[in-house]
Amino acid sequence: MRITKLLLAFSLFTAMLAIGCSGPKLVPVTGKLTMNGAPIKNVKVEFHPDPDKGTKGPSSYGITDAEGNFTLVSNDKDGAPGAIVGHHRVVCTDLDVYGNVFVGRGDYRTEDPAGPKETPKYPRFGAVYSDLSNTPFRQEVIAGMAPVSFDIKK
Repeated sequence: MRITKLLLAFSLFTAMLAIGCSGPKLVPVTGKLTMNGAPIKNVKVEFHPDPDKGTKGPSSYGITDAEGNFTLVSNDKDGAPGAIVGHHRVVCTDLDVYGNVFVGRGDYRTEDPAGPKETPKYPRFGAVYSDLSNTPFRQEVIAGMAPVSFDIKK
């Protein structure tokens, strides 16, 4: 009888511990990014928890498609879909500046002197949208939220 109670207590403790270790709650987040009202593709949209508003946890990101649509996945939890509940600062990075060159290989302009030269590209929008401290985009993530939208002004 006593062993049964101990096993039951241990099982209950283990279950509560597993629930407590599941981490912050992620909710699905989709959205659309436009620039002056027109969809913009190949932009990394990142949601960073805003510590000034008390939100902590992993950030999430999504890449816009040709229609400017994105779906967030967490930088934590093996890329689980969604973002943590709370307030976020939203930054955008123009991925077109990298062209079709694999980043991280060194000085790609001199790898093959006889090969084609990749011309460095400039972002299609201002640096303020990529600056975590100064971004004008803020978003609260809540369960059951509708798709979000952001418009970059150029």
